[in-house]
Amino acid sequence: QWAIAVCITSDGVFLIVAELGSLDVTTEMGKMTVMPGEIAVIQRGIRFRVNLVDGAPIRGYLLEVYSGHFKLPDLGPIGANGLANPRDFLHPCAWFEDRSTPFTVVNKFLGNLYECTTQSSPFDVVAWHGNYVPYKYDLAHFNTFNTVSFDHADPSIFTVLTCPSLEPGVAAADFVIFPWRWVTAEHTFRPPYYHRNCMSEFMGLIRGQYEAKEEGFCPGGATLHSCMTPHGPDRLAFEKGSSAPMEPFRIGESTMAFMFESTFLF
Repeated sequence: QWAIAVCITSDGVFLIVAELGSLDVTTEMGKMTVMPGEIAVIQRGIRFRVNLVDGAPIRGYLLEVYSGHFKLPDLGPIGANGLANPRDFLHPCAWFEDRSTPFTVVNKFLGNLYECTTQSSPFDVVAWHGNYVPYKYDLAHFNTFNTVSFDHADPSIFTVLTCPSLEPGVAAADFVIFPWRWVTAEHTFRPPYYHRNCMSEFMGLIRGQYEAKEEGFCPGGATLHSCMTPHGPDRLAFEKGSSAPMEPFRIGESTMAFMFESTFLF
């Protein structure tokens, strides 16, 4: 008899970005379905299982942080509301499983995989109390802020979740998105500017076209900008940004790019 596989990470916290296909996620606290354009966070030590929905293939991105936990960024002068609002984060629907059958629990511990077998379901938790719980978030709910005069706001204005480091002002990991929005800056090169950065940047694309790389950067793909490596828009984006009229325009509804950013080198 084949044992049912269950996963757990003792090393850190998983942030899952769904890009293609939906994930049926079962955890000790219940179930949640994560669809393309949504993210899920599964904390250290929580057992979980991911199944396909209707057998359809899935693809996405996964980030693991080894220190601290994800939280909402401090809003500062923005005030009480904006960016990712707490009300839009969803916890699993209550569910438990009473089964006496072999389960293989695969534990990621210090970078290695270990397994053990149980004779009953790890998802037999009938009730729980506390706030250490997996959650998901639909990126379409992100309330975007941007400049309405000139120049660029720092991309940190698009931060959905952050995991602070021990050094003030920089993060162990930021999860940043680039969704649809109005672009209105005057007397400004509007595409993302050319720069070097003390942070390491890993970019992915969930859907649409990223404004700085419209060709060759496809959904499911990735780019890596290591610490202090110069980077910026490609030639096509530079030419369009240099000649386009200074009129308000909207980056389309179909666009959703994201970035994992970290003070650590990778």
